[in-house]
Amino acid sequence: MSARTQLTDRDLVVNFSPPWTLEDHRLFIQTKALPEMRLTYDNDGNWPPQESYTITAPARFAGVLGLEAPALRNHMQPLSAYLFDYQQWIVKMAVEAKRFAIWADCGLGKSPMQLEWARQVMHITGGKVLIMAPPEVCRQMVKEAVKFYPGDASMALRLLESREALDAWCQEPGSGLAITNYEKLIPGVCDSMRYLAGLACDESSILKSGGGKIKWNLIKSAKGIEYKLSCTATPAPNDVMEYASQASFLEKLRTEGEILWTFFHRNPKTQQWIVKPHAKEGFFKFMASWSIYLRKPSAYGFADPFADVPEPEIIEVKLNATRAQSEEAQKFLRSYDPDSLIPQDRLGVTERTKLAQIARGFIYEKQGSKTVSRYIYSLKPFQVEQLIEGALKDGEQCLVWTTFDEEAHIISSLLPPGAPVAILTGATKESERVRILEAFAAGEIRCLISKAQMLGYGMNFQFCTRMIFSGFDDSFERFYQAVRRCYRYGSRAQLKVYVPYVPGLENHIWENVLRKKGQWEADTAQQEANYRTALDSSLDRRKAA
Repeated sequence: MSARTQLTDRDLVVNFSPPWTLEDHRLFIQTKALPEMRLTYDNDGNWPPQESYTITAPARFAGVLGLEAPALRNHMQPLSAYLFDYQQWIVKMAVEAKRFAIWADCGLGKSPMQLEWARQVMHITGGKVLIMAPPEVCRQMVKEAVKFYPGDASMALRLLESREALDAWCQEPGSGLAITNYEKLIPGVCDSMRYLAGLACDESSILKSGGGKIKWNLIKSAKGIEYKLSCTATPAPNDVMEYASQASFLEKLRTEGEILWTFFHRNPKTQQWIVKPHAKEGFFKFMASWSIYLRKPSAYGFADPFADVPEPEIIEVKLNATRAQSEEAQKFLRSYDPDSLIPQDRLGVTERTKLAQIARGFIYEKQGSKTVSRYIYSLKPFQVEQLIEGALKDGEQCLVWTTFDEEAHIISSLLPPGAPVAILTGATKESERVRILEAFAAGEIRCLISKAQMLGYGMNFQFCTRMIFSGFDDSFERFYQAVRRCYRYGSRAQLKVYVPYVPGLENHIWENVLRKKGQWEADTAQQEANYRTALDSSLDRRKAA
């Protein structure tokens, strides 16, 4: 073979000149197929011409050609001192594994771990690292990078606000760090992402959607990227499909189905996927080789950062149903039980949704092709308004969660003109959304009214000490995530969480949330214990390293 290969700290240079052997042709095709490369051509001017080609690519692709990358690039930099000990341990595991999932409870510092992981990957590869996150989280992450790496220009997080900007940045030569939101993948697969050295996905629970466009475009766009990180709060232990989707994204399995037929079988009674008894040990060892499940660092021998943060106080506020509400509920269900108002065996999804609307002071109705809201007298909006007024009087910032837009407008209409309160809905323009969130973080807006499905994931509001659930549904995960926006490391005071509800209209939903809470706590504790057992043989060694 006449091809000459030169490998430096940054570059891989391969020169091809006559005479070409079969091995040269194979290497030429393989090198040209690298995701990022530059081809130059040279003609010596003689006849017949002696053509030579030089292909230059980043040194990180040396392994693709069967070459060993420079030794310097195989070593991490010293980990940043601001990280807690458990965070340093996790970042080290993630970098060494190359493709890794951090499933850590809210407030345990997934953002700083992502940023440090990105710093290490840029150092090792000399390439670009992209972070993807929900829209509201992107600007917050930009500020986090400044906070954790002040004065470090290499860690200045560039915000990519269009698909065109994403494509262009991915193809720019050199190293770099940027962030964009998942919506940039709605148009389709982003082929230019193949140029990335690393990709970190924040709030990656987006992968658990059954067949969403963003999910599949993300998996396809990220295929082949050498370093990948998936970060989300601890998945439900029984959510087998989320584990399968995460494994598929990280390319730990060929397909999502492989994890199912390897480790699981269906429970004949419930038809749910459960771990095969003989495969349990192997399953958790497999999972622990590329992920970590963390609720309390103390489960792995570290100190808990929440030791000095008081547990939130959940305060239930029961409200009587008005006559108008009782009549509307009776009319809707065509049934009336004087003792409980609504028969429990009649509550399906449709009934729950309608009763929740009635409890909150309105009901959506169809008028031709339009959906309109009809007001129903309710004590609940007045109670929420009083709780907001109390928080403002006490000088505390307040977060109000609603389920319906009409619910938010009813509450805001009861507040005095000029009150430092803002509403954020799906109809809020992007520029206005940014302004509202920045003003809330700065303390200029004292109360923010929004939906848990919009701001209940990934946002940090630890400065807020009052929370009101005007609206809630059957999802304990959504309730838990919403509470953890304010209950997190750095909280300065005990969080008070008010849950006003109307028995007979909403108690079935609230009782379901509490039931799921108990089951979730037991399941997640067991899941963490399973990981601890799987890691026992290597945990002490990894911590020591």
